[in-house]
Amino acid sequence: MPVEARRGRPPKVDDAGVATRQRLLAAAIAACVEHGYEGVTVNDVAARAEVSAPAIYHHFGGKDELLVAAGRWALDRLRPEDGASLSAPDVVSAFLAPSFADSRCLMIELHLAGRRHPEIAAMMAEWHADHAPSWRRRAAGTPAQRDAAVTTFFALLLGLCQFDSLALPATRAAVERRSRRIAADLFPTER
Repeated sequence: MPVEARRGRPPKVDDAGVATRQRLLAAAIAACVEHGYEGVTVNDVAARAEVSAPAIYHHFGGKDELLVAAGRWALDRLRPEDGASLSAPDVVSAFLAPSFADSRCLMIELHLAGRRHPEIAAMMAEWHADHAPSWRRRAAGTPAQRDAAVTTFFALLLGLCQFDSLALPATRAAVERRSRRIAADLFPTER
């Protein structure tokens, strides 16, 4: 099947070849980690991405859409380079990786913002609804059991986002082993 040519101008890139959209997403994560959801400004994200503030509106509808897109982008980057799906236990490991720490912080901020801002809650609900069917297909049992497995898995991942905040003596490796077992129990067909 022939590849359709891209229309319009090519995406702008920086000296390292990183597209503006990716720079904005990475800058949004960094700004949210530093300032929290409420403290992030469009101007701060633009400055970090080395673009003008109006450039954000070329790619996103505003701060809310940008931050939710940054969360989705962070999760999408967990996939292997070949595009294959990770098993539930491997998603747990990826979530706990030190390189995912800033993204864990963003996830917490987004979920908390969703409690205060209906527009964020709606975007988060859409995001969850987009990902739930693929996980539901991977779970075993009745439809209700599958729904419970997916909801429990999403709650486990959200809980793992708090790992860096917990001042408890468990090691990352111990938490990862236990969480991987829980994930494997939720999706036994992936064993």
